[in-house]
Amino acid sequence: MKKVAVINDLSGFGKCSLTAAIPVLSVQGVQACPLPTAVLSNQTGYEEYYCRDLTESIPEFIKNWQKLDAEFDGILTGFISSEKQIDIIRDFCRAFRKKDTLLMVDPVMADNGAVYPTFSPSLCQKITELALSADIITPNLTEFALIAGIDFAEIAKELYKESLLSLLEESAKPVLSKGVKYIIVTGVRIYEGKISNCIISKDGIQTVSAESFHGSFSGTGDIFASIVCGETVKGSDIFTAVSKAVKFIEIALKATVTECTRTEDGICFEPFLKLL
Repeated sequence: MKKVAVINDLSGFGKCSLTAAIPVLSVQGVQACPLPTAVLSNQTGYEEYYCRDLTESIPEFIKNWQKLDAEFDGILTGFISSEKQIDIIRDFCRAFRKKDTLLMVDPVMADNGAVYPTFSPSLCQKITELALSADIITPNLTEFALIAGIDFAEIAKELYKESLLSLLEESAKPVLSKGVKYIIVTGVRIYEGKISNCIISKDGIQTVSAESFHGSFSGTGDIFASIVCGETVKGSDIFTAVSKAVKFIEIALKATVTECTRTEDGICFEPFLKLL
């Protein structure tokens, strides 16, 4: 059985992070080995939440997993809250990332043209450095601009135009030259009524699109990354993996919108896990 170390927080409500990754990877037949960076009563999109930071515990995970001679087919990272966490995660990768171990990074730090308020320039730089060391990264458009070193205004001018694809492909070249194999840019607006995901590699750019729904639901990025990671470590090609993730999320979102679920509660994905 393939094993993936999932480095993320654990939220009691919100259907995101580890709460989303563990069932998704498990139903794909992949063992999810969680390394919690924090434990939250509920995800931070709610008005109030309690958080217990576990940064100081991560080295103990590393130490004890090394004693177990643990080996992983994949390492998947999500939300990272501090520079110290990134430094420790880099230590984790040095300890457990072998030649054939997939490193997949979701570089959570910005959206809608702006960096999240609690993220300093130095933290964003460290997240970028981690992303550039990965095999696969899954930035949104704003995060892609930060990693590629371009002004988001250039991207904003091309929204809802097919010319955006050429801009993304050209801007991705410096990132790919660092060793990143695949950049999957999520939430791309090219076609009216559609949301697209652009797969960029040295071979070019491909898109996988689905119906667009209003609102940004908690956990969709974590579910997307987990499906792609699980499929990839099992040997699927990247286009098949992304297509499977997009179709699954589209089906789950339709059910979620029908039930009028609040965006912070996440999407109703559990009834559809059998599709994976």
